[in-house]
Amino acid sequence: MTMREGSTGGNVTYLQISLLILCFDPNGIDGSFGPGTTKAVKLYQTARSVTSDGIVGSVTWGKIQTEIKTIQQLLINKGYLSSADGLAGSGTLAAVKSFQTKNGLTADGKVGPATLAKLKESNKPTPTPTPSKSYVVTMAQLKQLGWTKLTDALLADLNKAISFYNLSGIQSIRHFISQCAHESALGYYTQELASGSAYEGRTDLGNTQPGDGPKYKGAGFIQMTGRSNYQSFANSIGDQKVMNGVSYVAATYPWKSAGYWWYKNGMTAFCNNGATVEQVTKRVNGGYNGLAERQKYYNKCVTIFTNGNTASLSPTSIGLIIFGAALAGVLIIGICVYAVKKNKSSNLKIKLASPSKLQGSYV
Repeated sequence: MTMREGSTGGNVTYLQISLLILCFDPNGIDGSFGPGTTKAVKLYQTARSVTSDGIVGSVTWGKIQTEIKTIQQLLINKGYLSSADGLAGSGTLAAVKSFQTKNGLTADGKVGPATLAKLKESNKPTPTPTPSKSYVVTMAQLKQLGWTKLTDALLADLNKAISFYNLSGIQSIRHFISQCAHESALGYYTQELASGSAYEGRTDLGNTQPGDGPKYKGAGFIQMTGRSNYQSFANSIGDQKVMNGVSYVAATYPWKSAGYWWYKNGMTAFCNNGATVEQVTKRVNGGYNGLAERQKYYNKCVTIFTNGNTASLSPTSIGLIIFGAALAGVLIIGICVYAVKKNKSSNLKIKLASPSKLQGSYV
């Protein structure tokens, strides 16, 4: 494929948008290869040590596509695009501008040094928390609160969220579960009731592709919304199926998606440092909608979730308990076998200690 002054069509449009993004302004994007585009191509070729003839052949076009694909990948990692093909269309340009707006940069669509640095900086993976000693919630506790649609998978998702995102701390647990209780009507709703069409074209949410609004509407017990948030969550847990959209997240990660929001917004420390229901509600809701009900659920959580009625074991502690029990069993059997062999001729009867005598605690 070769493009030169006088060429027209979709590929020229891709070329012009690419040049603009790469900071070689073609003086308009109209699908017509005119003098402005020729000048921009020559400047690009000179800067990239390519013969500066203003003609876009395979070498020039290949370099442009490679650079655009790199930028697209950076945007994908931030949740602003869904694919990288090296062709800069209106979606790629809109994604660049959206990223610039959200990050306090001039929204001109040009990926200059400041935008590129910010893209690379913000492209660092969301820190993955190290699972640590965590509060373990039981099915009985959720039933006591009045939770609906309880399943083993749902309970596992909650406890994984608490462990993975380090939501532990009794106050954080109480606030987290009580806020989710209100937001989801005690687990009845796992996704937003509205169609999501109101989010269509919301570039501040990363919704740059047709259909993004409904596809990435509120999911989970704190209604994660928007392509960029879905992508960040997918990167955080290492499951790109999250980008399948609302139905997958609502069914698979209703708690964990809420836990990601809690973690990302520093809610654990905020709650454990004495935040009130009103203060927590302001952060979760942006206002005080449903404050009385949130307070009611929190008060119930205070009586249900205490430091003394639920195990608080790390995976290491659980492993030690299992190992200790196994080791104790091996030792007892060994002692018994040895004693039987040694005293076989005397018909000695071995009396094992009762289980209560063998109990111990692992911290």
